[in-house]
Amino acid sequence: MADALIEMQAYYRVPCPPRDAIIAGLNSTPAGSRILLAYEHGKLAGFACFSAIYPGPGLTSGFFLKELYVRGAWRGSGLGKKLMSRLAVIARQDGHGRIDWTVDADDLRLQHFYEMLGGQALPAKLFFRITGAELTALADKA
Repeated sequence: MADALIEMQAYYRVPCPPRDAIIAGLNSTPAGSRILLAYEHGKLAGFACFSAIYPGPGLTSGFFLKELYVRGAWRGSGLGKKLMSRLAVIARQDGHGRIDWTVDADDLRLQHFYEMLGGQALPAKLFFRITGAELTALADKA
């Protein structure tokens, strides 16, 4: 799994922590965080990281899909669709009525992939994040 996460970080051209930090993170994931692994011929081919969320429309629960990643050798094989389908099965089994996720605004290929699955972009929503010094400053106001 650490190798797949390192590959994902390189694919998205974002900084990657050292391998031992990645392994420590995997060993201490927050309660409620889940990782769905997809294997092909005994090799980790892709994964989906997700968590249950509440509330949503109609005060129902759902999943937030944080990461969906298919490793390079399996990209284009239909594995991403299989992961999303399996995630939908898990959501229904757990009593959730939806799956939410984000997509980079400039990644038209990925947007098209999600639209082909039946996903709908919600242009009325914006994705916000607070981190680093701003997170610390906000916490200090408590």
